[in-house]
Amino acid sequence: MRQRDDAVLTGALHTVQPLLFTVEFRRKMAELSQRDRQDWLSSLASRLRRDPSPALLQELREVARGCRLPLMDAIQRQLGPFEPLHLSAILEVPRERFVRAQDVERSAEDVPLPLDDEGLSTISAPHAYLLSFRLLALEPGDSLIELGTGSGYGAALSAFIVGSAGRVATFEIDETLVRWAQRTLSDQPCVEGHHGDAVTSAPQWGGAAKVVVTFAVEALPEPWLAGLPEGGRLVAPVGGRDRDQRLVLVQREDGAIVESDHGAVRYVKNRSRR
Repeated sequence: MRQRDDAVLTGALHTVQPLLFTVEFRRKMAELSQRDRQDWLSSLASRLRRDPSPALLQELREVARGCRLPLMDAIQRQLGPFEPLHLSAILEVPRERFVRAQDVERSAEDVPLPLDDEGLSTISAPHAYLLSFRLLALEPGDSLIELGTGSGYGAALSAFIVGSAGRVATFEIDETLVRWAQRTLSDQPCVEGHHGDAVTSAPQWGGAAKVVVTFAVEALPEPWLAGLPEGGRLVAPVGGRDRDQRLVLVQREDGAIVESDHGAVRYVKNRSRR
């Protein structure tokens, strides 16, 4: 039943076209506290689960975007500087489309949210994507490999950044999540979704020079390192236990692999058996 609710709401949200904020809407949003905005979003999400009408869907789309304005500012203030285009992706990509129906009201929070009842998969906190994109120096026109699609949020953020001249190929091992991402990413022509084991995906990378990993591995798989071209960059959480995970940047320079540590992180673990 819950998966059906997620599919219905995701499909409904997908059909909504964003509108420019009116002056009145901007004024009303500016007068509200962040708590008031969150309460507004929560109320809309609850009503939409009963009646996903076009008017309510449009209102939720606008309110959710308004709730992401302080989120974007807080991420920049606490962890910046970030590229303006990367911050714009956090603001403009509707995260509420990529979470479970019961979590829509939390979609503007800078926290990871579960994508299943077992906790095997999550949609990462928005800042986590920006940290990886910054290390990759992701920019328009890039070809990006994403390992671990989830519900498609990371691929949608990436597609916003690389633009129509770029390409995003994303790999997901979980068939349920693959179907979910197919719905959320169906309007992204530069995104190619693949159902398969990300650990063995290197032969399908097609020479892409930037790779982002959205799950933790105990050690970097040798095929990933071998598949990284000269000048290429790969960002991955590495570590066996949550408290030991580090965000690692791997670069191939003059044929050699160079690794650097960029701080503690916490990601779901690799689900591959390889």
